[in-house]
Amino acid sequence: MKKKNNILIWGGSNRAHRLLALLEDTKLINKKFFKLKNYKISIFDSYIKDLNFNFKGKFYNNEKKLLKIIDNFSYFIVAIGAEHGKARYLISKELEKIYIKPFSLISKFSIIDKHAKLGKGLQIEPGAIIQCYSSVGDYCIVNTNATIEHSTKIGHGCHIMGGASIAGRVDIGNFVSIGTNATILPDIKIEDGAYIGAGSVVTKNVKKNEIVVGIPAKKSGVNSHKYNLKPLKNLKF
Repeated sequence: MKKKNNILIWGGSNRAHRLLALLEDTKLINKKFFKLKNYKISIFDSYIKDLNFNFKGKFYNNEKKLLKIIDNFSYFIVAIGAEHGKARYLISKELEKIYIKPFSLISKFSIIDKHAKLGKGLQIEPGAIIQCYSSVGDYCIVNTNATIEHSTKIGHGCHIMGGASIAGRVDIGNFVSIGTNATILPDIKIEDGAYIGAGSVVTKNVKKNEIVVGIPAKKSGVNSHKYNLKPLKNLKF
């Protein structure tokens, strides 16, 4: 397998299946952010024996095999969603160290203001709206019909789930998950690692690693971040 334009998808879950739908039908992708052509795709996931969806490319689940073929790839995207933003970010940073480049997959049916600032390695779904003077950090997911209003700052490794509404001037730290249809009122600060439950309405600041749920949202627990960098420790380019 020659190196040119080969893509590695890290993770074989349903998020990988979603990303494949875009990669295999590029008319759905915003070409401003995605320039690759004539690429081959492979998937790696050491946690599963096989994929639960049809895939014509190569699938690897053996770490030793990964060591042998890793230098065949030029580009990567990490298909880890849900509340695992820290894992997605840290794995991406390790892959960067071996000179594989991240790329973003952004739907052509999303709306991104020209004054918004976007990081790298993003996954932005159809109907997502990012308004003027907002910023989205590296390796974030902005899911279907999520809205990020003006002058909002979103850190690295965040997941804004489907239908979530973030009002203006909100400050969101790293590795934060905003649940489906949650609402964040203006000028709120959400610290690193917090988790906002689905349908919640956040009316006051949220502290580091807090889990908040309800209307209005109240603390219900402490969020923990699980990740495994073992498959990456011995990778060399």
